[in-house]
Amino acid sequence: MRKQMVELLSLPREIGLKRSPCSSHETFRSYVDKLNGKANLYTSLYSFRDKDADAPWKYDSSSAIIDRAWWDFDAGERGGIEQVKSEVRTLISRLAGDVRVVATGRGFHIHQLFSRSVMGSEMHRNLARYQRLMCVGLKTLDGFAFPAKLTRIPDTYNTTRGRYAVVIPPTALADDSFKIPNKPQELWKQFCPFFGEPNNSDFDFVLWCSKNPEAEIELESFKGEIELAGEVPIMPCLQKAIEVPNPTHPIRVALVQHMAQELRWFADPKTLSQEQRKSIEETIFQYIKSLGWRDFNEYRTRQGIRTNLSYDNAPSCRWYNQRGMCVGKCWKYDGTIGS
Repeated sequence: MRKQMVELLSLPREIGLKRSPCSSHETFRSYVDKLNGKANLYTSLYSFRDKDADAPWKYDSSSAIIDRAWWDFDAGERGGIEQVKSEVRTLISRLAGDVRVVATGRGFHIHQLFSRSVMGSEMHRNLARYQRLMCVGLKTLDGFAFPAKLTRIPDTYNTTRGRYAVVIPPTALADDSFKIPNKPQELWKQFCPFFGEPNNSDFDFVLWCSKNPEAEIELESFKGEIELAGEVPIMPCLQKAIEVPNPTHPIRVALVQHMAQELRWFADPKTLSQEQRKSIEETIFQYIKSLGWRDFNEYRTRQGIRTNLSYDNAPSCRWYNQRGMCVGKCWKYDGTIGS
């Protein structure tokens, strides 16, 4: 990497799905060089200031240093690739400052770099608020940034899609005839959101927050019917997220943790007998099997359920709201949105 190609890669951060700590550019380069083409490569979207006090082998996501906004667009059940391109163009037209684009294989990641970094829970809430405002009306949006977010490393091979996640110029999609290349382009490395050349973004997120103060959140009550997984009620935000052919891993984990919590009547998982654990596991497994997910695998599903049965808590309303999933106050609303 050239010297200027590391200035946007702030440290320390986490790498890989196991979220291994990474405190040097040499460690990051080694991770990419050894595994590119052999596995899907990920990095935390943000760097961190502090280690987790309760788990010192990892970083505390509440200490994330927010230096950008980020959106994920995906072709699939929400729309085809042409609709995705159109909506990405719309988003880019709404954004000020230094915008970077990565074509991921089936969609796009959009990075908007800030002129100065921010920290703290208030700024985390403002980040979610800002990102939601910028993507209003865009139906192919698959998610946006939050402090613990992982993202695919640009210009690495997407083993799932069988092609590279390539950096492209932010103006490229304005040309309807533009074809996304199959491999990284040397001339476009300057536009990489982590390794590219710094461009002195003039978008000041702190200034935006001061001009657009956070109003008290007033959620409307959800008026739809309660969906059931057997005898377990499912929140509407979670129900919507699992009714797709291939939900993301965090959504699957959230479903298991929610169902497990309800099925054990909020008891401590350590107090469950082996028979009770097997009963809960089977109930959750049969429900997931009935959903007809495209990549359903019995062994991996049972393994994931067993792993998550040991967790005491399920995601809060704040967790769902940070991901833009909340559809209004439902029976499960816990008051954590805005806290």
